[in-house]
Amino acid sequence: MEMTRDALLNQKGGVAKTTTTLHLGGTLAAAGRRTLLVDLDGQGNLTTALKVDRLHPQGEMTLARAMLEGCTREQARSMVRQHSENLFVIPSALDLFTLPRNLYSARSSEHRLTWVLELLEEEFDHCLVDCRPALEVDTDNALTWATAVLIPVDVDEFSIEALELLIGQVQTLATEARIDPPRYRGLVINRIDRPFSGFHQKVYDALHQLPLPVVGEIPLRTAVAEAKNKGKTIAQYEPRSDVARMYRDLAVKAGYLPETTAS
Repeated sequence: MEMTRDALLNQKGGVAKTTTTLHLGGTLAAAGRRTLLVDLDGQGNLTTALKVDRLHPQGEMTLARAMLEGCTREQARSMVRQHSENLFVIPSALDLFTLPRNLYSARSSEHRLTWVLELLEEEFDHCLVDCRPALEVDTDNALTWATAVLIPVDVDEFSIEALELLIGQVQTLATEARIDPPRYRGLVINRIDRPFSGFHQKVYDALHQLPLPVVGEIPLRTAVAEAKNKGKTIAQYEPRSDVARMYRDLAVKAGYLPETTAS
């Protein structure tokens, strides 16, 4: 099976993007798929959530260094840490903070992530890149590499505007870089807290009326935060919970897993 290449991206912060990456990745791993998560954010929230040590620019190959200087297959493999059965991660490092500035002057700047992750394609079934909340050259790298984009959103008045900006950025990048734009798997609406106020109901309805399909709806659940705090995915922490089922449903509806996986 060819590795799926997905960017999880929204320049709007606070939409549970890292949480989606973590628990969707854990769901795929629990289904027996070798899954690689890539923390492309200098804040390192995904790295912290997985209880994995950051990579150290002094003495270790890091993702930023590999993108700027190039790397061998063995150096790419050296960045990968195993979290649990079938779940792997390329952790964040502090030099990711300066990566965008350094990339602007690099040749073929938007292809640097592709050159690194293509070295690992034969080793994984899925790769999910957790991008920082921005539309800059580092996230352009994720979009250039990805064949699909999954967009976490929340029921907030700025969600629609953020989506319009993201879609425009994807099209502009595809035109300028002369590449096929990644397809959209759809939207994941996170942190749903019912009953809605009248305003939030309008935003929720507006999200469902967009041309992008809603492939997942994840409510506020204590178990999600508890799993993250313990360095576990929801598939590991409470595999029989309703929210674990919702992530399995997301994986099926977004096209990662076959229909028989949902329960």
